[in-house]
Amino acid sequence: MDMEKIGQAGRSDSNSIDMRRKRKEAEEALKASETSYRRLFESAKNGILLLDADTGQITDVNPYLIEMLGYSHNEFLGKKLWEIGLFKHIAENQVGFQKLQSEKYIRYENLPLEAKEGRHIDVEFVSNVYSVDHKTVIQCNIRDITERRKAEVALRESEEKYRILIQTLPFIVYEVDAGGRFIFVSDGVKQLGYAHLNQGASKA
Repeated sequence: MDMEKIGQAGRSDSNSIDMRRKRKEAEEALKASETSYRRLFESAKNGILLLDADTGQITDVNPYLIEMLGYSHNEFLGKKLWEIGLFKHIAENQVGFQKLQSEKYIRYENLPLEAKEGRHIDVEFVSNVYSVDHKTVIQCNIRDITERRKAEVALRESEEKYRILIQTLPFIVYEVDAGGRFIFVSDGVKQLGYAHLNQGASKA
């Protein structure tokens, strides 16, 4: 047998083995990546919805969102975003969804949702568009900010009560900055015959 042909056959076999090895490594790396993503998806402490970007149909939902809203996995799957009443503020119809597709990134700082049993939930909603295996996917991340919103409302109410109390006291309450300039003076200043005292005026 021609030694050159033997050498070529040997190199061909070697290349074939090398290609199979690389293909196997790539498949294992892909599997590991998918496993890692799935673990993150399942354990995430924010709600996650995956949508088919072409049809708007929900393809997956993570356990956190299921628990948050009280709907089953099957109640989400196959539905379009605008078919689920709790997301009507985002996409009330197909036209709304087309806007979501075109902008590729949408963020709602404070979106009101309603759980299945009627409980009100405030959420932060962020959607991103990306490609997976030549297919466009929309991922919606939904963070429950209900407690934060309650705290913000309580703080505003407390500040308003404090302001009303200060303004109705029978004496003057004022605040000055480090330079001795007034930054707040209560309505008690009217007892001295002043309609008001300009903020920024010097105490001295």
